[in-house]
Amino acid sequence: MELKAQIQAIAKNKNMTLKDVADKANMSYNGLHNKFKRGSLTVRDLEQLLDVLGKEIRIVDKHK
Repeated sequence: MELKAQIQAIAKNKNMTLKDVADKANMSYNGLHNKFKRGSLTVRDLEQLLDVLGKEIRIVDKHK
């Protein structure tokens, strides 16, 4: 599943649209859509979106 679809799924579970998430993260929906389309979403952008959704990024060791 692509990142955009994953974020949309999390938002849907919280009864939010991607536009709602973008607004609460102080981003324009069109700007966010363009970042997904261009593949230019930054880690900072992702952190802002996930913060709105009550999620966070974690780096963990892979299990071999």
